[in-house]
Parts: sequence; structure tokens; C-alpha cells
Amino acid sequence: MKTALRSLAVVLALAALALPLAAQTLPDAASAASFDGSGAYYLLHHPRALARFLGLSPAQTATLLSLDKTLEQTVQPLRQARGPLCQALVTDLGGTPDPAAVGAAAIALADNRQAIIAARQTFDDAFSAILTASQLVAYDTLKQIANAIDEDFSPIGQCPKS
Repeated sequence: MKTALRSLAVVLALAALALPLAAQTLPDAASAASFDGSGAYYLLHHPRALARFLGLSPAQTATLLSLDKTLEQTVQPLRQARGPLCQALVTDLGGTPDPAAVGAAAIALADNRQAIIAARQTFDDAFSAILTASQLVAYDTLKQIANAIDEDFSPIGQCPKS
């Protein structure tokens, strides 16, 4: 019971710290408009703010920025491919669906999703490896807070609405 209360206290303290920091680091009105109200989510998706929040050293910050750049370069084409893959599935499901075509389209979409998940996991593993124990606890807590705010959130993205 004490461990659960301590964990809750840490989560609440980090959430309280994350929200003001996120508000201070919003660079412009456009970013403010896209901010979803989750300080943890914001920190996890803005590497410089995350570096400040975790108190990363200059070397750790440089590694984080490099890992983030690699992640974005890997994931961007996969995200761009999702729209056409989703549309192919919708098209294949129209009229009299061909099971082989529907299956191939569904597999292509699932493979795309898995590639994004793998890229994000590679980033997470590499970034976690450079953190101190206390930084890792704070980072893991931020991830838990972001997931708790919206359990249905998918960093991969959903199929575009047609």
C-alpha cells in the first residue's frame, strides 16, 4: 500500500512539474493550438523540453536529438504510406471483396504499424540506455502519465477519414 501511495505521489509530482514546463516551452501560438493539454505528452514529443525536464547533460542531449532525428527520418515515410495503405484496404473491401486482396492490404497495413512500433521501441531502448537511474524513473513516469491520459491514443496514427 505504501509503495502504491509513493508511486502515485511521484506521478502527481511529475505531472505538476510537467505542466508548467510545457507551458513555458511552447514556442508560438501554432504550437499552443496543437498542444493537447498533456504536459507529459508534450515533453515526450519535444526533445529539447524533455532534455530540460530530465536534466540531461550536454552529451545526453546531443544523443537524444540524434535519436529523435533518426526516429523521425524512419517514421515519417511510414506515416506517409499509411494513408494510401488504408485507402487500398477500403477500396479492396468495396463492392465484392476479393479475400486475397483484402488480406494482402490488411497485412501491408499491419506491417506498416509494426514498423512504426519497432522504430519507436528502438528509440525508447537507446534513449533509456543513456539515462541515469533517476532520469529513467522520471522518463518512465512521463510515459505512464501520457498513456493514462488517453489510453486509446496511438502515436502511429489512425487511418485518415475518407
